Amino acid sequence: MQSIHKYLLLLALTGIIASCKKSIEDYPQERWEEDVVFDPRDSVGNYARQFLMNVYSYLPNHYAGVNDNALIEAGTDDAVYRYPGSTIESFVNGRWTSWNMPDNVWSKYYTAIRRANTFLAKIDIVPLKTAGMKDQWKAEARFLRAMSYFELLKRWGGVPLLGDAFFDLTSNVDFARNSYDECVQYIVAECDAIKDKLLKENTIADGDFGRITRSAALALKARTLLYAASALNNTSNNATKWQAAAQASKDIIDLGYHALNSNFTTLFTTRRSTEVILGFQAGTNNTLETNHGPIGYSGTGAGSGLMNPTQSLVDAFPMKNGKAITESGSGYSDQNPYANRDPRLAATILYNTATWLNRPVELYTGGRDYDGSQTGYYMRKFLGAFTTSTGYSATNHNAMIFRYAEVLLNYAEALNEANATAPEEAYKAIESVRQRAGLTPFAIARGMSQADLRKLIRNERRIELAFEDHRFWDIRRWNIGAETINKTVLSGVAVTKNGSTYTYAYNRPVLTTAAWDDKMYRYPIPVAEIEKSKLLIQNKGW
Repeated sequence: MQSIHKYLLLLALTGIIASCKKSIEDYPQERWEEDVVFDPRDSVGNYARQFLMNVYSYLPNHYAGVNDNALIEAGTDDAVYRYPGSTIESFVNGRWTSWNMPDNVWSKYYTAIRRANTFLAKIDIVPLKTAGMKDQWKAEARFLRAMSYFELLKRWGGVPLLGDAFFDLTSNVDFARNSYDECVQYIVAECDAIKDKLLKENTIADGDFGRITRSAALALKARTLLYAASALNNTSNNATKWQAAAQASKDIIDLGYHALNSNFTTLFTTRRSTEVILGFQAGTNNTLETNHGPIGYSGTGAGSGLMNPTQSLVDAFPMKNGKAITESGSGYSDQNPYANRDPRLAATILYNTATWLNRPVELYTGGRDYDGSQTGYYMRKFLGAFTTSTGYSATNHNAMIFRYAEVLLNYAEALNEANATAPEEAYKAIESVRQRAGLTPFAIARGMSQADLRKLIRNERRIELAFEDHRFWDIRRWNIGAETINKTVLSGVAVTKNGSTYTYAYNRPVLTTAAWDDKMYRYPIPVAEIEKSKLLIQNKGW
């Protein structure tokens, strides 16, 4: 079977249409496409497979950004976009509405759901000869549908569940919203129903890597249950919801297949790893480097510096000895701020004097890279190994959807919240992530209070999963929008060069004005959707 990332580069259906001899005038175009794709004479199922690969293209790809290539973390306390007044800034300053909103993917994911339903309704027409293939493809389509519902759910709360409804041009598509819990139950039930019909992660061939596996279905279930157990959606703090979330993560751990990659930096430029549960497969490119690399380079090393990490995120990284920079005995110096820090800092953020493209990055006032960052920092994570290169070359960039480190942190969080005293497994899960990071010592003192361990886990998520489409949603599911956005002064570092030394001041202003409103825990349903439906009810406050 051909590699999935090649399929995702195709405009599959246009290729099919161009090659067909049926008259486009015989039927409405959509009906005609489906008759061509789901052919009762196609025992190989080539066209049907390409249709399914088109549904794969709707998987979330946070590398693509929200607006103007801005990653969604530029709408949190972790980063700002290079250009003040950008659309993504609306998430922080509160200037977004149901008419004008960033990240409007309502139509995208309902299109994916509709296409998955079309596939499921039509695939039995195709007489596939390969045993078990049809069941596998159906399971993949059901996963893609469930994933689309999760992406809608985390943004809008309860949304209309369409079931297996197959629509044509005469169908009534006016549906009321299901409740949040009903959507959770649907997603979880789908994951349970399909998991054993999917490819097993320990047997998948290289050419099939990127296809939905059993562990991907388990990971979607685990994340869905984690969100459902969190404060925003579990106002009574029902411990059984946390227990279910913990068990769902443990089910992945108990598979015995997934493990942390030994090298944190190369994880994001390696197509296949036991840590990767599911990623958005793409061809090699240097788009991330040109979008997010420092601005002071030229030629094939030119960058736009779009994502500027905040001082708040930098300060969240502990010292290599595991102690917070504010903790007694940490060894932190505010005039040598990047020495002896958690190795993930250098793998995540480019700071003044960090080596990039064969020279130190110049983020001091007047330096070659200074004007490209509002905060004195650039994003390093996901970018290729270009420390000693002179330009960017094509690199693997497969946006993580699920990876094993998240599963471990999900597990630790759920165990801590489900128990007044966290069990040993919670500590061990966190320690696995810290050990891979290179902290020495990586061990955590036992007997921490639930509140203290919660604080540690949340910080560990922030630094381990930085820029991976988690912080934005963690702030919401933890119900900490007001304290995180309103009470955080978004700032950077001002660096002055004095001969061969540097002076650091941590009061460089960022132009974003924070203004949290609790209605921002949910997105507004786009006004165009409200106007089309008599049954859709807008989210509170919008």
